[in-house]
Amino acid sequence: MKRKLLFIESNTTGTGMLALDKTKELGYDPVLLTNKPSRYEGLSDQSCEIVICDTNDTEKLADTIQLRFTLEDIAGITTTSEYYIYTVALLAKRFGWRGNSPDTVKTCRSKAAVRALLRDTPELYQPWFFTVDNVQKLEEINQQIQFPCIVKPVDDSGSNQVVKCLSYEELYQRVTDILAVKENVRRQPAAGVALIEEYVEGPEYSVEVFSYEGRHSIIGITDKSIGGEPYFIETGHIFPSLSTDQIKTIVETGVLSLLEKLDWRFGPCHLEIKIVNQKVFLVECNGRLAGGMIPELIRHATGMDVLKDQLKAAVGLSPELGRPPIQYAGIRFLIPQETGEIEEVTGIEQLQQMPGVKEVVCRAEPGKLVDRIVNAYGRLGYIIAVEADASKLHQLLNLIEKVELKMKERVSVAKLSE
Repeated sequence: MKRKLLFIESNTTGTGMLALDKTKELGYDPVLLTNKPSRYEGLSDQSCEIVICDTNDTEKLADTIQLRFTLEDIAGITTTSEYYIYTVALLAKRFGWRGNSPDTVKTCRSKAAVRALLRDTPELYQPWFFTVDNVQKLEEINQQIQFPCIVKPVDDSGSNQVVKCLSYEELYQRVTDILAVKENVRRQPAAGVALIEEYVEGPEYSVEVFSYEGRHSIIGITDKSIGGEPYFIETGHIFPSLSTDQIKTIVETGVLSLLEKLDWRFGPCHLEIKIVNQKVFLVECNGRLAGGMIPELIRHATGMDVLKDQLKAAVGLSPELGRPPIQYAGIRFLIPQETGEIEEVTGIEQLQQMPGVKEVVCRAEPGKLVDRIVNAYGRLGYIIAVEADASKLHQLLNLIEKVELKMKERVSVAKLSE
């Protein structure tokens, strides 16, 4: 009988279902523990054991695992969802499986705790920041806040409620909105704390890191395209980055210091950064693989399968890291520009036939109601392409502008903010 790899929930962007397939390729049986199977598009096509249970209660999860399986049958535990990395860490420690310290993961799940821990780290740029759990505290620090500034919940994901504020009045409203949220999209209790911090100009990158047995491997740097102010919508990515050797050196120094300070020792870590005064400015730290299909870009660019490496590490197999890129890979997202009901979608077929295009996904369909996008959950699809030449890759990715979303009584071309 094959041993099992447990998944506590999954992400919803596609790599979660891929992970189930890759588990089978490694010779293990995937088991998805979830409180809502219908959340996952494509799950019904998977030959995967599904256990429906309360995944938001760690004690109930532990009881379910013990009642349903023998521990000898389980090779490890993991997740592809940001919201469940702490749960996985707790269960891994409880049952003796591989993983990071729960204390480390708990810190990573709080943007405020990460800011506080990294305070005074000399290799990193230190922004000013405040945490607020009531509006009275916001009023007390009013004179200390500089505009523009960033406000965000300390414990959410997908750029949800991350906003650039230009005035105190706007900030007050955004903080009020954050504090009013009692549950996140997975119906877990929200922290009820807002992080207010310095706004830093400049290009944004993400750094993909993998740690195993305490050793860190920087897989690479990803160029990110952000649009939709005052929100921060990731509209596209290119891997590997076109950044200079100097930036790569700054990134390596800052990121390795950051990981050591966090005591990160196991598995993937996705860091969103900028460069300020020749130092790394951490935008956010995520104790998981990158979203936005970046693992697929890495696979297309290098042949390295970091998603499979995550699964291998979880079951005690050494990851295969360190392959240099042989080409560029990029993704561009389909972004709705209007609120309304979609009447017709055109242009998808032409994209699928273009040389260099590896994947086209479109979730826009007639009758679908869409709102103006404010976070990653509002993206309607994407194109993934590869090219040996970066400028040609940009041209390929820009073809997504040919996709037309015909709205009832008006027409919107799905253009991307650069």
